[in-house]
Amino acid sequence: KQTTGDAKILYGLMLDRMGPSIRNGWLDEQNRVFIYFTLEDAVELLGCGKDKAVKLFKELDQDGGIGLIERKKQGQGRPTKI
Repeated sequence: KQTTGDAKILYGLMLDRMGPSIRNGWLDEQNRVFIYFTLEDAVELLGCGKDKAVKLFKELDQDGGIGLIERKKQGQGRPTKI
């Protein structure tokens, strides 16, 4: 699959969050580092609309995308772990 430039930028922004997550010891059940990166973060940092941000997340996702990220919903108004 082809990845858009905007999706690559979004992925780069997510990678920037890895450092603080590592320092905070944020690990999932499989000892993988996770980040919190909300739809609102993407909209603000990329200067795009909500629909486009949703599309970009899907483009990077392992379910239907290119598999660079995996999202785990937490529910109860808590942000999704990536």
